[in-house]
Amino acid sequence: MRIADLTSGAARLRDQTDVLIAAWGETREHWNDANSRNIEENHLNPVAEDVSAALTTIRHLSEVLAKAQRECEAW
Repeated sequence: MRIADLTSGAARLRDQTDVLIAAWGETREHWNDANSRNIEENHLNPVAEDVSAALTTIRHLSEVLAKAQRECEAW
């Protein structure tokens, strides 16, 4: 039994970020002005970067927790 499964939450976060990026891509086909560029540069790009960093951290934490669980089960 896994004590802390972070992968399903991380997968949902990744999937929904992909949905957001795809929706923005469709929006950009019809809306390309200074306001749309502002939204992309100041809001969407930082969110994508933060999500990427969070997913990397979640992956690392998941590995650490799995190792700790294996070590505890050995007792």
